[in-house]
Amino acid sequence: MNDIINEINQELREDRGKALWNKYGIYVIAFIVAIVVVVAGRQGYMSYETSARNNAANAYMSALEQENGDALSAIAEQSGEGYAMLAKFTSAARLAENNDDGAEAAYLNIAQEEGISPIYRDAAIVLSVMNANASTSADQKIDTLSPIAGADGPWQNMALELMIGYAIENGDLATARKHYNALRFSQNISADLNQRLTLINEVLGEE
Repeated sequence: MNDIINEINQELREDRGKALWNKYGIYVIAFIVAIVVVVAGRQGYMSYETSARNNAANAYMSALEQENGDALSAIAEQSGEGYAMLAKFTSAARLAENNDDGAEAAYLNIAQEEGISPIYRDAAIVLSVMNANASTSADQKIDTLSPIAGADGPWQNMALELMIGYAIENGDLATARKHYNALRFSQNISADLNQRLTLINEVLGEE
């Protein structure tokens, strides 16, 4: 008797399973297919990104080996960060190494590019001042550096140190002392910077 009841229950379960599959099977299949597509697409995208990064790196290294700079300029014409930004900085640095008057403008162009992070734009501003043309006055350099010197950031100390030098160049020791005091009490002063501050203090004399 129990065997008959078990057999009936088994048939009922099978019939119910078939009914459920007929009703929802298409959704189960669609769900599985969707998972497969998503996983395969993600793996394909990751593979594409890896290949793209490798190609960009190879193109950049190849451009560095070429003396005429055309390949490097082509990479620099692209927008955004990564190797395009690195190519821009490299091109500007080459101009600076050759004492080319275009170095200042090259760095300023990087600083004006909205597609890169502020930390890199600030670096470009500092470098533009350090490689400014002879026609750029100390006051102009100070004005350019002031926003960076007045805000917390990785380039603040360097901006303040440069502004001290330009104020001394102008003969404005009071302003130089003001920048010196701001720098002396700032955070993250390295041992090298601390030594330079000692020398700067000697140049400025007693307050």
